[in-house]
Amino acid sequence: MNIDDLTIGQARDLAKMFGVAQAGGQPAMVQGDGRPVIVRSRDAGVQFGYLEGYSGSTVYLRDARQMWSWTAAQGGTLLDCAVHGVTGGKFSAVAPAVTVIGACAIIDVQPAALDSLKSQTW
Repeated sequence: MNIDDLTIGQARDLAKMFGVAQAGGQPAMVQGDGRPVIVRSRDAGVQFGYLEGYSGSTVYLRDARQMWSWTAAQGGTLLDCAVHGVTGGKFSAVAPAVTVIGACAIIDVQPAALDSLKSQTW
């Protein structure tokens, strides 16, 4: 492929693939794959849900729960919660869709941790 021969549509498609900002300075939306994640944000605390996508520091989750407090099964950090799961804590009810503004971390949840995160209640 010769870059000089690209159509405008092909150039836009390439820009989206690499998260290049769209007209107006907004970052392109990166599609998520529905994997379980823990998201830490500056102002909204910590959310556990399924990744729908992200754009800059905005993350879109489905079936998300806010994690008010937690006790990691091993260790004590959010990374430990994502790897080993939790033995306790306070989680909100499930919200069908959540937009997290000001996210500073997206942490993939490992299969071994998933059931314990899904089972927590207030």
